[in-house]
Amino acid sequence: MTTTVLLVRHGQTESNVTGYFMGWSDEDISELGYAQVTSLASRLQGRPIASAYTSPLRRAYNTAAILAQPHNLKLEVMDELIEIKLGDWQGLHMDEISRRWPELWKQSRIDPSEVTMPNGESFRQVTERAVRAFERIVAANQGKQVLIVSHEAVLKVIIIHALGASTSIYRRFELSNASLSIIEVKDGKTRLITLNDTSHLDQSHQASVK
Repeated sequence: MTTTVLLVRHGQTESNVTGYFMGWSDEDISELGYAQVTSLASRLQGRPIASAYTSPLRRAYNTAAILAQPHNLKLEVMDELIEIKLGDWQGLHMDEISRRWPELWKQSRIDPSEVTMPNGESFRQVTERAVRAFERIVAANQGKQVLIVSHEAVLKVIIIHALGASTSIYRRFELSNASLSIIEVKDGKTRLITLNDTSHLDQSHQASVK
């Protein structure tokens, strides 16, 4: 019995382009973000998705709502899927962060696995709650296809968990806005089938992100 988990990062936001760190701020996706997600919804509409789970933040929730609509699914909001708590970094531009916390910023860009955000969460804490949510979702959807819509940090640590790897590889792969990654779970074993697939986005739906 195979459980298929579709992991989707929310559509693009303005801060993704401008370089501001929003964290738990309730920013919506941009006009381009809505176009990205609509394209992904068309791609996924033929899949027999049984359940849809989302972070409570608006950019993820509205992404999930568009993807769930063709399947007539009620969204299941999970607080464990919320973005990493950035603490003092929330709302700041990356240039300001790098100036005020130069060593911590440098470490976060190279290997954030041991980083704790000032007055925020550590990557270890994010990993614990994200993996806990992933395992609960898989347990509740045995043999089905399920959708998870969340944020870069949360989805990356879930993918790293599926690979049985260390979070030290965090910066070694990309996870773009409105991208699709797929994990299969069979007999308790996880396999990464697809990573950061954006083939549903044409050139007009692409944007530079941080």
